[in-house]
Amino acid sequence: MSLFTDIKLPTGETYKQPIGLFINNEFVKSHSDELIETINPTNGELITSVYAANEQDIDIAVKAAREAYETKWSKTSGVERGELLYRLAELIEQERDILAKIDSLDAGKPYESNSQSDLSQIIELTKYFAGYSDKIKGSYLPISDEKFVYEIKEPYGVVGQIVPWNYPLAMASWKIQSALAAGNTIVIKSAENTPLSLLYFGQLIVKAGFPPGVVNIISGLGSIAGSAIASHEDVDKIAFTGSTQVGKHIQQAATSNLKAVTLECGGKSPSVVFKDSNLSNAAKWSALGIFYNTGQNCTANSRILVEEEVYDEFLTLFQEEIKKNWIVGDPFDDKTTVGPLISKVQLDRVQSYIKHGEEVEKLSKLEVGDSAIYKEQKGWFQNPIIFKDVPTDSKLFQEEIFGPVVTITKFSGFEDGLTKANNTKYGLGSAVFTNNIQKAHKFGRGLKAGTVWINSSNDEDIRASFGGYKLSGIGRELGESGIEVYTQTKAIHVNLSEE
Repeated sequence: MSLFTDIKLPTGETYKQPIGLFINNEFVKSHSDELIETINPTNGELITSVYAANEQDIDIAVKAAREAYETKWSKTSGVERGELLYRLAELIEQERDILAKIDSLDAGKPYESNSQSDLSQIIELTKYFAGYSDKIKGSYLPISDEKFVYEIKEPYGVVGQIVPWNYPLAMASWKIQSALAAGNTIVIKSAENTPLSLLYFGQLIVKAGFPPGVVNIISGLGSIAGSAIASHEDVDKIAFTGSTQVGKHIQQAATSNLKAVTLECGGKSPSVVFKDSNLSNAAKWSALGIFYNTGQNCTANSRILVEEEVYDEFLTLFQEEIKKNWIVGDPFDDKTTVGPLISKVQLDRVQSYIKHGEEVEKLSKLEVGDSAIYKEQKGWFQNPIIFKDVPTDSKLFQEEIFGPVVTITKFSGFEDGLTKANNTKYGLGSAVFTNNIQKAHKFGRGLKAGTVWINSSNDEDIRASFGGYKLSGIGRELGESGIEVYTQTKAIHVNLSEE
């Protein structure tokens, strides 16, 4: 079987897709010759199959990363790393359309509203970390006239990374670019549902001029390849984005050599709407916060809390916003803003929550949308769903659904709103809407979440840190934190006296 295959896109173009494991700047077969299928979520049809790594393949990739780190990359200056990253940014910009189309094909992401936005962020963050590569600073501490201490930031060495399917290339770029800027080498595993864009990206690593072994890209099952990366004795750090349940397994596996761990896990973010807010603005942002990327966001504000005096008015505006701007359809249709869910498994999971809300908890449900593609059900589509008047002990209020399903709950006053917003085991994101600036900041300080949005939702800036409280994770990515999380501090004590 060839290591490349021709894939025809829905736009009519054909491109050459790598399907091998990317190790030492080459695409290679897996030792077992086992394959995993990747399916088009828009129609349920096979796109292609890629080679799946086992423990032996992971060991080879880790050895390649270690060799590259010890012989080349640890001796590469920050200036040189930055130049390579900037060249990579230019190549991504040249290839952005094909990369965006691959993610739309493989993950069902609406091309215009999602995939292209992902590529814009990827290019921006690659340039950002290119500029940061030669600005990693230490510190100086005077002790006395004859003694001082200086601290330096050093890379970990070999970093293992595992990324999810909801942002196949974007989440990989959050990790790859910052780890490279900090001076690490990488073994990264794509999600088994969405391996294609990251494998294609491997070709850009070669074109940019990165030495062999600096970046190694693995496709495979989480239970095999992912576990092998997390438990490997020669991996110095692991970074994972995905579900909280899997994150716990990753943390356990990492104890084999007490490797450093960064986890970005699940969420159940609230959107809190006070009566003194701009309700139209709150409805617009809350809809974006839950339905963008088909609700498949860790930060999705899947719980909306509305002050009781404006509950009915907000609900009307919210439904109008969905009907107007959140259209279920084919990812390659310019009008589409809600694509398919990633898989039949995920669709069944989402619909099981909907059924539970209706039949077990007897909640009031509103279904918004009249999409032809949803009626045909050629792929894994789900109309936006609203559950009204949901109590805080509801399964739908407490658990991450990861689809276009939102609960709306009333609250009475500041303290009740804050209590209900924090009433979850997660703490990734939170949004608050109010025109009272004092209330906004006080409420934001009280929210137990790694990110708070005031009068918006799911805003991101690659210069700001990102991460969670509670079961939403450990550590931070992006911004200065994106460098710090991939470095460790060494203190060097200097004695100038003769004693």
